[in-house]
Amino acid sequence: MATLNDFVSKIRTGDLARSNRFEVEILSPGAIDSKDVNILCEDASVPGLIIPYVPIKIGNITEPRAHGMEFFGDNATFTFFCDTNWDVRSYFENWMAATVNPVSREATFFDLCAGTINIFSLNRKDTRVRGWQLVDCIPRNISLGNFSQGNEAPMRVSISIAYKKWVALGAADVNPGNTLESAVGDPSTNNIPPKGPITDDVRSFSNLSIEQYA
Repeated sequence: MATLNDFVSKIRTGDLARSNRFEVEILSPGAIDSKDVNILCEDASVPGLIIPYVPIKIGNITEPRAHGMEFFGDNATFTFFCDTNWDVRSYFENWMAATVNPVSREATFFDLCAGTINIFSLNRKDTRVRGWQLVDCIPRNISLGNFSQGNEAPMRVSISIAYKKWVALGAADVNPGNTLESAVGDPSTNNIPPKGPITDDVRSFSNLSIEQYA
């Protein structure tokens, strides 16, 4: 039976995952650099997984049996701080326009507009320790932004991303030196932004209240 000392020892040796220690890496189609968008991500949702069950009657007893597997939600929501020029929102607006022509309303061939999004969990040294890769992503919804005379808080924009599936990334996939090349292919063709831990300045910025900097 585990004791309080066991719990304390586990925390001291292994620590706990922290909700504010994360990094998002967007690999959108084309040659658009997403680095400036990535560092402005405030919230990211980790994908889930569900095994549906169906009732199977055996004699007079009904038992639940696993029936396939589903990627829970198939949508991920991200919240970003908006820069003064609204480049973050424009980034996703352009991606959506590349997916469906806003004039003709004609959809683009899927392989030409689908991207990849990686969500990394970081330890206290800002080293990637685990990750989740959203495969075949397209932006589905951009939230409405509201201006207010009585509010000086930075503007935020929420983006809903639809994806086909997700893949778990272990330590061998996310650590520098053996990161995304093994997970998503050649960086020259996937437009992967520079890898490695987030800088101290950016991490300190995200750990404090954003309103202090506005």
